[in-house]
Amino acid sequence: MLLLFKKNICQFKTRFIICVLFMICVCSASAKMSNDSFNTKSGTVIIFEQFDKKYYETLQYLKFADRLISSYLNSSAIKQSYICQIFVVNDKVKSGVDIVETSDNVNIYLNKDFRTAKNKFNVITRMINAMLLAKAGFKPNEANFSLPQWLIVGIYGRLELRFFSHSILPVDYFPGLKALCQADKLPDFRIAVCTALSPGKDGTAYLLYQEFCRFLLLEIKHLSSRTDNPLADLIFLSARKKYSSNEIFDYTIIRVIVKKYDSMHRRRSRRYNPNAKNNAEKVQDWFKKVAEKRLINPNSPLQTKFFEKRFQRFRTFTCINIVEGKVTGQMTRDITKLNEIYDKYEMSEGFKDMLNKKLAEMDALTFVCQPLSIKYLTRLRGILRQFDNVSSVVIKIRIKKTLAKLKQALKKQQKVEDYLRKVEYTTVAPGKLYRNELIENKRLNNNFCPSINNYLDKVEKSFLKD
Repeated sequence: MLLLFKKNICQFKTRFIICVLFMICVCSASAKMSNDSFNTKSGTVIIFEQFDKKYYETLQYLKFADRLISSYLNSSAIKQSYICQIFVVNDKVKSGVDIVETSDNVNIYLNKDFRTAKNKFNVITRMINAMLLAKAGFKPNEANFSLPQWLIVGIYGRLELRFFSHSILPVDYFPGLKALCQADKLPDFRIAVCTALSPGKDGTAYLLYQEFCRFLLLEIKHLSSRTDNPLADLIFLSARKKYSSNEIFDYTIIRVIVKKYDSMHRRRSRRYNPNAKNNAEKVQDWFKKVAEKRLINPNSPLQTKFFEKRFQRFRTFTCINIVEGKVTGQMTRDITKLNEIYDKYEMSEGFKDMLNKKLAEMDALTFVCQPLSIKYLTRLRGILRQFDNVSSVVIKIRIKKTLAKLKQALKKQQKVEDYLRKVEYTTVAPGKLYRNELIENKRLNNNFCPSINNYLDKVEKSFLKD
C-alpha cells in the first residue's frame, strides 16, 4: 500500500513538472509573439520576423505611416475596410514588397532594410497605395484603377521629412516653395501638383514636386471633415472609372478649395460676387495667399532683398478721383510726393479709397518684414493717417525722414543676413550643404556616354590648371 502511494506521488510530480514546463513554453512563446507583433489604434498589425532595438525606428516609421493615412481617410463615407498586416521579414522579398490578400486582410510583406534600399521610393509608395486602398474598402490587387501620384508622393514626403530631415525645428519645411513665394514666382497650382515626377528620372526637380504634394495634403486636411472628406471621395470616384483624372480633381480637391475661398471672401465683404472669378483663378489666388501665410510670417520673414522689391512696388500711389459716379481725374505719384495728390484732390472719396488700400498693403508688409524694419513701417503707417490733422508739407518731410531711417535699417539687416550665411557656410560640411547637387551630378552620370564623360574630365582638368 505504501509503495502504491509513493508511485502515485511520483506520477503526480511528473505530471506537475510537465505542466509547469508547458506553461513556461507557452508564456515564452506568447511573450515572443507580443514583442514581435504590434497593433496600432486603427487596427493595423505590424509583425517583425525577428524584432530587436535596431528595428525600433522602422516600427515608428510604419506606425506614423499608418496614423497619417488613417487621419487622411477619416470619413463617415467609408463603411468597410480591410485590416492591414505589415510583415517585416528577414528573407528577401521580390521587388522589395509583396501584397497578398485574404478575405478580411491585406498582407504587405517588406524586406527588413526597405527604408534604406535603392528602390525604396517604389517600395514605400506601393505600400502607401495598398494601405490607402485597403482602408478605403478596396483590395489593392483587385482594384484596376490607379490613385493620383500627388496623393501618394505627399504621404511619402511627410514620412521622409519626419524621419530623414535634419531640421532642428519640428515644423513642416518647404524651402523650394518658400523661395518661390519670396520671389513672387509661384507656378500654376494645378500644373505643379498634377505633373507627376519621380526621384530616379527627375532628380532635384522631384524635390520641389514633393513639396507641392505635401503642401496640398496639409491644406486639404484642414479643409476636410468626417462628413466631407475630399480624399476619400477621390478614391471612391476613381473606383467608378466613369470620370477622367481631371474631372475627379475638380469634383473633390478643387471643390473644397473654391468653397473655402468663397466663404472667406463672403465674411470680408457682403458685396462679394462669387462669379467675378472662375475656379482656376480662385484656386491660384487661394494657393498664393495660403502659401505666403504659412511660409512667410514674423517667425520666418522675407529676405531683405525680396522685401525691398515689394516695398518699391508699394511706394507707387495712384488716386482715381470720382465725382457723382464719373471719373474726373487720375494722378500717380511716389510716396515722397504723395502731398501733391492730396493738394489736388484733398480728402476725397478717391483719396480715402487709395489710402485704405495702401494701409492694407502696409499691414501685409509689416507682417512679413524683418524685425529691424517693423518700427519704421509702423511709424510710416501712422504718418499716412495724419492728412486730416497735419499740413501736407509736414507729412512730406516726415515721410522722407522715415524712409531714410528704413533704408539704414535694411542695410543693417542685409549685413546681418550676410554674416549668418557666412557662418552657415563655414560650419556645415560641404557634403551636407551641397547634398542635392552631388546627388544630381551622380544621377546625370548614368545618362552620359563614355566619350562625353572623358571630354568633361578634360575640360575640368584644364579649368583647374588655369
